[in-house]
Amino acid sequence: MKLRELIERTSLKAAGRRIGLDIQVVDGQLRTCALDPDDPRYSTDFVLPSMRMVEACRARDLSAFQPFIEVGLLTEAQMQHAAKRYHLGQTRCGLPMYWMIDEMLDPQDAHIAGDRWLSTLLRQREPLLRGWHPTHCLYGLHLLLEEHVPQQPVAIVESEQSATVLSELFPETLWMAYATPEHLDIERFAPLAGRTVTFYPRTDPGMSHFLLCEELAADLRRHYGISCSVDSTLEEHATEEQRDRCIDLLNFLKEKG
Repeated sequence: MKLRELIERTSLKAAGRRIGLDIQVVDGQLRTCALDPDDPRYSTDFVLPSMRMVEACRARDLSAFQPFIEVGLLTEAQMQHAAKRYHLGQTRCGLPMYWMIDEMLDPQDAHIAGDRWLSTLLRQREPLLRGWHPTHCLYGLHLLLEEHVPQQPVAIVESEQSATVLSELFPETLWMAYATPEHLDIERFAPLAGRTVTFYPRTDPGMSHFLLCEELAADLRRHYGISCSVDSTLEEHATEEQRDRCIDLLNFLKEKG
């Protein structure tokens, strides 16, 4: 079986386990070593996030995105395409699940609408996982595996929903999201070394989010040589009322009409 055929069906880490290898990405480099059969990650593999779990949780409907369709920002067909690219999921009660799948096609966790994490729910349900602490990645990082994206610039927003919709509005760019400000650390962006990256921060009354992204962009330029900048569109054009609501780029485009 060819490598591409293999990673389309599973993650590289899962494929490595089948042949006795532990496959990791360290400082942007692929590292392999002999698998330790006593590692608890492998004894609990039946309940950890996997591509099989991702497929089982595929979104059944896209009602959460209907407001963007109703105002004409995108079509049903575009939303279906975006949902497929990002492996959009859905809980049993209908909440969107945004999978964090890394550059080796390995699912790390899922952010559930309402600010809950799948890992938290799994730890509550499965005692074997109480010591498991997943390493989160950027939402949309798996898009780096697509054949047509080597030279495409990367855009970073906070909201996974925004990244999903914006990917159809501006398809010449790879849209990713970091989900929460706690994820704004330089190690999480190491896989983007060598690319052109632009942050589109949400606005707020004190510009704190914009300044936080500017500080991170400077660190990324210094540590990884990433050509990184911060877009100031919202700071220049958002109204005071919009700043109070902390809108992001997608909100701004939707309200602008």
